[in-house]
Amino acid sequence: MSTTMRILGWKAKGLRCPDHEINCRDEQGRPHGVTLIQMPNGTGKTTTLSLLRAALSGNARHFDRSEVLEYQKRASDKPNGSFELALEYNTKLLTIIMEFDFDAGRIFYRSTHGPGQRNDFEPPRELLPFMNEKFVNFYVFDGELAEALLDANETHAEEAVETLFQVHLLQDIEFKIEKYWQKMTQNRTAKDVRGYTRRRNNLAAWSRRLKKVRAEKTSLEKELFDHTQALEIQHKRYHLEISKEGERAHQKQIAEQAVADSTRRVEETSKGVLDQMRNPHALSPSIAKRMLEFKSGLDRVKLPESAAREFFEELSEESECICGRPIDGEISIHIRKRAQNYLGSDDVSVLNDIKSAVIDAVGDSLEQPERDLDQNIGVLSRQIKQLNSEENTRDEIDRAAEIADPEVRRAKEYRDDLMKRVSDAESKLEKYEGKDLSVQFERIETVHLQQVYSPETLSEGVRHLEEKVAEAADTLNMLRKKNILRAIMQDAHRSASKAITEEIRDETNQLIAKLLPHNDIRIESIKGCLRLLGKRRGSVGETLSVGYAFLSTLFHRSKYHELPFVVDSPANPIDFDVRDTIGELVPKLSGQFIAFMISSERERFLSGIEKAAESKIQYVTMFRKGVSHLETAAASVSTCEQTADGFRVTGREFFNEFQLDKEEG
Repeated sequence: MSTTMRILGWKAKGLRCPDHEINCRDEQGRPHGVTLIQMPNGTGKTTTLSLLRAALSGNARHFDRSEVLEYQKRASDKPNGSFELALEYNTKLLTIIMEFDFDAGRIFYRSTHGPGQRNDFEPPRELLPFMNEKFVNFYVFDGELAEALLDANETHAEEAVETLFQVHLLQDIEFKIEKYWQKMTQNRTAKDVRGYTRRRNNLAAWSRRLKKVRAEKTSLEKELFDHTQALEIQHKRYHLEISKEGERAHQKQIAEQAVADSTRRVEETSKGVLDQMRNPHALSPSIAKRMLEFKSGLDRVKLPESAAREFFEELSEESECICGRPIDGEISIHIRKRAQNYLGSDDVSVLNDIKSAVIDAVGDSLEQPERDLDQNIGVLSRQIKQLNSEENTRDEIDRAAEIADPEVRRAKEYRDDLMKRVSDAESKLEKYEGKDLSVQFERIETVHLQQVYSPETLSEGVRHLEEKVAEAADTLNMLRKKNILRAIMQDAHRSASKAITEEIRDETNQLIAKLLPHNDIRIESIKGCLRLLGKRRGSVGETLSVGYAFLSTLFHRSKYHELPFVVDSPANPIDFDVRDTIGELVPKLSGQFIAFMISSERERFLSGIEKAAESKIQYVTMFRKGVSHLETAAASVSTCEQTADGFRVTGREFFNEFQLDKEEG
């Protein structure tokens, strides 16, 4: 089912931000395509963004007292506050109200849609995939969340892709299959109740162990990936520090080239030596002698024969022998029996090939192959000594640089620490790899589970125990059907997720290339988070641009869901030469774009937005009371509205003339 959601407006009262009301609808009551809200830093912009996230996700239900009190208006003793968000979804209305009780340190939700009001956070069922804490961050967006897109610990970009494209439904089906299986088997018992219960308990223990081991392995793999990425970067930093001093850089370059050349020579000679060692006669003249004796033995007994078995078998089918005598049934049987004493044509061919190969391999001298091998081993030994010497020279240059330059020493120490971390992670991962051959499934109840770390072995054990439980409960056939269906769903989910994330990655990279044509930054994969090619992070502006490119691709590719896009400081960290391009991009991210910005962001950004906007733009400026010259200017505008502690002015002219990036005082 497709979903369209739009923000119609919100009201805030008695909270840390100024009391205000924002109406995002035009004169006809339709949501504006673009709403720009200009608020100086310190006015409550961050608070308003947090309130929008809380209203859209319901996460404030779990706030503790200190978190609730962070929303109380400064220098205020009023015990209550409220925030009300109005939404439109699929032409229907939804209102989420948050009531703040600062004395109790609690936030209470009310939801209004359909037949009436509910005293909790209860959005309509069709909005549940999008109104949760994880997903809301993708359409109520800021610079911190842009950085989080690149952090596996903070975001779930892959989940966002799967939710928008409904790939997660395949996992939901798998879950329902498992739930149905449990429902159908939970009340069944075996003839031997104790045996059935024991098997079920054993299966539960193996399943828990498998889940725990998989989580441990995934954590170690992530740790190894992070350390490996960091190590690659640190290698470059280390060599960069060494190369800062000109003469040292020159010496280092010569030493590195010498090591590379010697390494190449050692590799080439090693391959030649290994090729020679594959010939047994090169290892010892006695082996060559035995090979020639074998060939001579074949010649002495006249093998292979000139006639092959097939000749006599074919002759037995004839009516007349080659000597002219007739062949009856008794003679035919006798010929076929004697034919077994001869080699077949394939055997003849093999023996002839062996004899030719012996002559070609051994040649004229029994000792020459061994002498050639010994000579090449000597060459290899000298090349290895040369390589060791050149590596020592290079290492001496490094050590001298480390002694002379503290920056080089620190870079080296950090690199060594990362190398140890990589080594430790690799060592820890070893016990999770492959199959544990010590586990015997026929004696599965005697296995010490805490000593089993192989996910492959544990998975096999779970399947084995499932069959045992099913046998006991007379549900083996149902189990097999369940496992087939689950396997189909898992394979479909993997294939669909892989195909979609790769397409999103490729299209995002094309857009990044347009936004940042001179920056070497691209997405390598979408696995949990966005993983960059060859680096962990970009600059703040690069990171935000990557975030915009990803979300633009994501929202445009989804034909089934249209969500609002709310952004805090959409252009502040972005270079001026990119701002106009970003400005043209962001209004097209979704059907509704709402931006919270400061006055210094307008330059080179506002023009791009106005150029790309397909409908009338709503301009809103908000600031606290206390700045006299701004209050006077605002009061002279007919669209100005005052609250107890703030001003709100709508209109493009005042929006463009307003100059205040940070609240005064």
